[in-house]
Amino acid sequence: MGRGVIACTLFAFATPALAEPTPPGTVADRADPATTEDAAAAQLPRQRDAPLLVGAPPPVPGAPGTPIPEPVPGGTLGPPGVPQGLRWTEDWSFLADPSKRTSPLEALRYIPLGSDPRSFLSIGGEIRYNYTYFSALNLGAKGKDTLSTLQQRLRLVGDLRIGADLRAFVELGDNREFFDTFATPPNRDAADIMQAFVDVTVPLTANSKVTLRPGRFEMPIGNGKQVGLRDGVNVRYIYQGIRGTYINRGVVRIDAFAVKPVTFTPGAFDDAPEKTRHFNGVYIATAPSLLVPSLGVDLFYYDLYRENARYVTKIGTESRRSWGVRFAGRTDGFDYDAEGTYQTGSFAGERIRAWGVLLEGGYTLPSGPAAPRLGVRANVFSGDNNAADGTIQTFAPPFPRTPLYSDAGWLNFSNLIDVFPSVTLKPAKRLVVVAGPDFFWRQTAGDGVYAGPTNFPLIRPVGKGRFVGTNYNLQGDYIFTKNISFRLFYTHFNASEGFERGGGRSSDYFGLWSDFRF
Repeated sequence: MGRGVIACTLFAFATPALAEPTPPGTVADRADPATTEDAAAAQLPRQRDAPLLVGAPPPVPGAPGTPIPEPVPGGTLGPPGVPQGLRWTEDWSFLADPSKRTSPLEALRYIPLGSDPRSFLSIGGEIRYNYTYFSALNLGAKGKDTLSTLQQRLRLVGDLRIGADLRAFVELGDNREFFDTFATPPNRDAADIMQAFVDVTVPLTANSKVTLRPGRFEMPIGNGKQVGLRDGVNVRYIYQGIRGTYINRGVVRIDAFAVKPVTFTPGAFDDAPEKTRHFNGVYIATAPSLLVPSLGVDLFYYDLYRENARYVTKIGTESRRSWGVRFAGRTDGFDYDAEGTYQTGSFAGERIRAWGVLLEGGYTLPSGPAAPRLGVRANVFSGDNNAADGTIQTFAPPFPRTPLYSDAGWLNFSNLIDVFPSVTLKPAKRLVVVAGPDFFWRQTAGDGVYAGPTNFPLIRPVGKGRFVGTNYNLQGDYIFTKNISFRLFYTHFNASEGFERGGGRSSDYFGLWSDFRF
């Protein structure tokens, strides 16, 4: 594609990624779906229902009371007729009535197959352009690494439904970057199969069912922090294997999986599951108030094996198991999410004993201009204080949402403490703005600071001081229509003296993406 074509296309579709659902970690009865017109009329959910957090994906378009998509096989779909970040959570069945179609593209979203209105083919697509600028991509760890680039993500989706209990889903993708001075691998993957799976659902009772999903798929889990999407780059985390979900509506959801991560290579149709890694686990989510009043309680277990693990002093084979619990809820304007994880296993002949705590909460004022939400996030991830004691204490999440702290994705969830007070404003119906400083410390001075995209050691600060630096974040999300959205993110990282003495430096990041989905 020539530069002129790129520029024209960017102008035509100028807008950031349309509402990706922040995966819910609890199960509840859902309200009846609102109409497509209702969903389009209130493109941003009320903040007290779904607070927007720095590092989180844009909100799901939908009016209050519309369904919240559940990113599990057989889970609740999103509002009818509204494209979602996870394309397999979309609901286009209402288009069985031709009078409901409001645009020519919607004719592709429902192609009937026979007399059963539940049997149809749905074809969709996506065009996303993401401009990013880093004054120091690796915060000084790799010398001069200023990067200015334009990422292009193209997708073609096919969703085949046969009755209520059988579906086949395919997503083809093409991922490019332009004007870069050096390559960033997750942004380069020529035409390939991003997702291809089959869902087979077996109803058990009026309120319960089991769905099996073999194939290749995206898989955010829980609140999407420890097992996320990696949406700041073109290629998300993709897995190949099998996933199964038991849902007892209003009581419990049990999600189990055995998968391998899929590699991304620059050629066409050459991606394959990694031979040196596997990822298995179980996530149990209870309905709010089932065990604790006003709270959903989740339990999870992850088993990650990889042969290329790397920490400050060693590289070797790692088998890491994560055991965790999460509490999340909303009441009277307050929202809260608390998650704790303890890790065991082995790495390069040494045992693993690590832990992490993720806390998030806020209060949305019941009245007032711009519906302000005052929030705070506080996370603590353990580090290794003694590299010679035969125990690895550095916390390492399986597949983290790297833009947890900011879209720059500089830092990971290892040997780190962060505290982020924030203000969220909704100055217009379709616009949300978030701002605040994020303060970072090492959990222990005996360990380094780890890179967001790879979890490899990034910088080893010099001195006994544990302060790493501060991110100054500004985020804006604008839903122009149900098909088009914009996202802007700016952050300045102000490095501490110890971080600079270790070879690091301050950096700026600016990102602007536009997304068109149908």
